[in-house]
Amino acid sequence: MKSVTLKIMALLLAALMVLPMLAACGDTDGETSDTTGGVESEATTERQPAVAKKDYDDAEFVAIYCADTFNEGYFFIDEEDRKPGNDMDDKVYERALNVEEYLGVDIIAESGGNYQEYGTPIMNAVNAGDDSYQMVMTHVYHQVATFITSNVFRDFNDFESLQLDADYWNYGLMEDLSINDKMYCGYNDFCLANCYMIGFNKDMVAEYSNTVGNLYDHVRNKTWTLEKMIEFTGLVSQDNGDGKWDDQDTYGFSCFAWVPLVSFQHSSDIPIVKEGADGDFYVSPMVDNAEKIVALDEMIYNFMNAESTYTNSPFDGKAALTLKSGRVMFEIVNNYSLVSTKEDDVKVGVLPYPLWDSKQESYKTLSWNGVLGIPTTVQNDEMVGDVIEMLAWFSEPVNTAFYETLLGSKVADAPEDVEMLNLVWGGQVSDMGLVFSSSSGQMDRLLYAIPQHVCDKAPAYATHYKANQKAAERMLNKMFEEK
Repeated sequence: MKSVTLKIMALLLAALMVLPMLAACGDTDGETSDTTGGVESEATTERQPAVAKKDYDDAEFVAIYCADTFNEGYFFIDEEDRKPGNDMDDKVYERALNVEEYLGVDIIAESGGNYQEYGTPIMNAVNAGDDSYQMVMTHVYHQVATFITSNVFRDFNDFESLQLDADYWNYGLMEDLSINDKMYCGYNDFCLANCYMIGFNKDMVAEYSNTVGNLYDHVRNKTWTLEKMIEFTGLVSQDNGDGKWDDQDTYGFSCFAWVPLVSFQHSSDIPIVKEGADGDFYVSPMVDNAEKIVALDEMIYNFMNAESTYTNSPFDGKAALTLKSGRVMFEIVNNYSLVSTKEDDVKVGVLPYPLWDSKQESYKTLSWNGVLGIPTTVQNDEMVGDVIEMLAWFSEPVNTAFYETLLGSKVADAPEDVEMLNLVWGGQVSDMGLVFSSSSGQMDRLLYAIPQHVCDKAPAYATHYKANQKAAERMLNKMFEEK
């Protein structure tokens, strides 16, 4: 189900073509979901929350978050930390204030530390039976499986306030991670998109326009394939004259050769885990896509080791080389990192990860979001459900500000990039192999099979699969049996 974020982006794209300034809050089906910036008059019925206004007498709602995944300042922000003139800060602050005033609660955000630390206070509270936390904002996978098997998380279906079929909830992503029809992992518009995409230097691409053509048209025509991207990046590689290849030279492609490489598997439409006809879950690449995954692994390995590609990894200590250097044509970027390009002289465009081939039905983007969890120790179900629902409902302005923050003033000059971001975020998929990868060391190794082959000299995918598949499946299915 599409979230309101995508509706906002669709309207912004249309507004760029016909209006002198960005509008906000429109529906993709032409109906107006709000009266601010819609095409209909103020007489249109305003979008109304499903939760009635209440007063919980300043009851505390404490959200604890993993600082590695839920970036500080993008979800909750204290008044003293707001930067003057920063629309994102204002909208994030106002969202919490709106919920507090609407429900008479006191929202408190508490950092649990990094991925190694944040689980400890949560486990301690639940084991002690303490109603210390009302919402958990997790790492993308660390501790998630443990929280579920240790009965730390409640089923979102238990909370009557939650309108899981509303457009500001992403029911599809939640359903992908459901366990025996129970939803322990929540996704909604409060969870800002956290994913990787392909950024490119517009001026450098223009120099090779006779060969490259229009990249946006390649995406639209489904000729933006992995083979085509590698061909384009191979056009650029230049030593600066010192006789050694390092971060002072010019390259066609640059990336952090670890987490972002995983997303090539999903953009090629090869999920890690699938559900079988018998209801058990299995590691699917060598079952359903054996030839493709072997070819993909080999292609990425050769691509990352090509002369035209610059990589840094957790194992080599090399400095990153980014688009802002002016010496990279393409780079894998996280959507948050787009914020840092706003003030750079380099004109940056964005594209989805490429298709495996033009026969592939659609572009897919692996979501690296953390999930929302509700502790089993919460005592006031109604209050907790109301607050979580309204945090999602009031997120529309935050999503708009987040989107504008990513591209800033460049949006007005780049309607194509608006279109591409829409495509990237609209194609987000989740995978049990990622979110539940901590269910076993074997599942973790299968998740990182391609980057481990590239960077850590691990075996090629087929060998890696054979060594880890059975234990990974056994532990994952044990997790389901226990729930």
